[in-house]
Amino acid sequence: MSLRKLAFRCFAVLPLCMPLASAAWAQQPGFYKGKTITIVVGFSPGGGYDLSARTISRFIGKYIDGNPTVVVQNMPGAGSLSAINYLANIAPKDGTYLGTFSRGIPFEPLVGNKSAQFDPRKLSWIGSPSRETNVMFVRQASRAKSIDDLKTEEVVIATTGGGADTATFPRIINTIFKTKLKIVTGYPGATETLLAVDRGEADGMAGLSWGYLKASRPAWIKQQQIRILMQLGLTKAPDLENVPSALDLVTDEDDRQLLSFFLARLAIAWPLAAPPNVPADRVEMLRTAFEKMTKDADFIAEAERQSIDVSPVFGDEIASILAKVYATPPAVLERARQISEAAR
Repeated sequence: MSLRKLAFRCFAVLPLCMPLASAAWAQQPGFYKGKTITIVVGFSPGGGYDLSARTISRFIGKYIDGNPTVVVQNMPGAGSLSAINYLANIAPKDGTYLGTFSRGIPFEPLVGNKSAQFDPRKLSWIGSPSRETNVMFVRQASRAKSIDDLKTEEVVIATTGGGADTATFPRIINTIFKTKLKIVTGYPGATETLLAVDRGEADGMAGLSWGYLKASRPAWIKQQQIRILMQLGLTKAPDLENVPSALDLVTDEDDRQLLSFFLARLAIAWPLAAPPNVPADRVEMLRTAFEKMTKDADFIAEAERQSIDVSPVFGDEIASILAKVYATPPAVLERARQISEAAR
């Protein structure tokens, strides 16, 4: 048989073979078939980040081709710095490891933390189930009735310290609004700081999650035992429409940039990321699964039971937020560094 005839026969048969080959390829199990995805949590069990990760772990797997098992591994240390360093430098880069960590940690390289051995812009961002709004509040017995009163009245603010939001935002408020907040650090956690307010040891807190406050002290709100003076976030909480936003009160552009730098962390409230250099198709698969999960009625119901307001932020938006923050002018960054160092 001539080469020409042989070639003709091959090309004649090829169209019949291709659909069969394509069908066989489509039926091959996906990468995640039989695999386990591990979500590394930068804190001990029981906290907000742990609850977020465990809620996600129960639902995201069914939206990933191959339906992998999803487990949670707690890796507390250095305010979740250990976890993000592990994710960025040690964890497998095949899409089987994800991580969740403090919303403020991605900004640590910018403010001079030499222990932050990662570039958040290189992480493969998957999403956050919600964006956060923080609040500043005082007890009804406090003499401060408004933000203006805080410029003349000394108000004791309780915080854990260690760079937490409740240690950082009081310093931002003092810097921008010239208030006289007296910041008392050293409380072990949010439970103890709230107890300090309850006992009258402190007048209030600044930088506490509005969702957490509603879930942990509903009576305070229902019985109007506290006065919320300010909300802190890039967007306003729908149920705080009568409470002024810090962004609305800022008049100086440099101050606005400084405030926006710190508020950016609230937009990525419960961040979920994969390591750098994960294959693009797997990142896309994880992002798509995350987005579908946030529309799942059972997930939404479970999240609400865990006091997680489902208002998702997706991976590309997180990457965009970080790109803008990392373009912050040097003069503003220097002010941010000083506040961050004082809050540690």
